[in-house]
Amino acid sequence: MANLILVIIAIAVIIFTWLIWLRYILLHLLQESNHHLQVLKTDLLRRRDTVPYLLESYRKAEEPNETWHKILNARKQFNDPQPTEKEWEFEKELLHFLRDTHIKSLNFLEAKKDIIDLTDLIEKEKLALGAANQTFNEKKKQFPYSIASAIFGLREASI
Repeated sequence: MANLILVIIAIAVIIFTWLIWLRYILLHLLQESNHHLQVLKTDLLRRRDTVPYLLESYRKAEEPNETWHKILNARKQFNDPQPTEKEWEFEKELLHFLRDTHIKSLNFLEAKKDIIDLTDLIEKEKLALGAANQTFNEKKKQFPYSIASAIFGLREASI
């Protein structure tokens, strides 16, 4: 009888250890996804902070046009560091503005290069974030990770 109790306790400890190990793996994947989200937020913030310099250098070189005012007003609405659909629309408008503007001012060209470089970094980070989220979500659905995620209440990762 005493041996049976010890065997049951040993099995319970092994199962508990196994669940903790599965949880650790899932949390590591989730942490990787959160890291990519933080890098993306930082890059978006850096780009948002570069836009006023771009607009001011444009204003010094030429008279502001309708597109300039549109970019200025769109930039003012981003106080929330969370990437949203508005952020992606702003990105398209900004790149359109940069593509259609041909100013030879050194300040404008520097700001333009910085924004284009940051946009490339943002695109790479969006892809890395999507891949990390997909890896986590797929792993979470697989057996035995689905059991651990249900027990520990881990939710889907999304942007």
